[in-house]
Amino acid sequence: MEKLTALLSEKKDRIIGQLESIGHRAEGENNFDADYPQYGESMEDNATEMADYATNLSLEKDLEKELADVEVALKKITDGHYGKCRYCGKEIEMERLLIRPESNSCVSCKKALKGEN
Repeated sequence: MEKLTALLSEKKDRIIGQLESIGHRAEGENNFDADYPQYGESMEDNATEMADYATNLSLEKDLEKELADVEVALKKITDGHYGKCRYCGKEIEMERLLIRPESNSCVSCKKALKGEN
């Protein structure tokens, strides 16, 4: 459990670093807002600013979701409920948790959800 806690904590720090590199903290503990880049005054600069801002908004949402998943996993460790599949209730495979420690489903249930079974 210590190794998984360390992996989750490292991942949390990395995600927060990525979020801070594209924006700033907004209201709320893990809420960020992407910053609008300022490259210059030309039409080309404006187009690049818009494209980069759109990319950063999408990235922000993905990173915030990933951060929320990590936070939930850390709380489950604290509460003693970590490592159980949310769908079938069985233990999640250790190999899966080592690869994606914020996982909340076992491989079988994940495949079934994706229609791969």
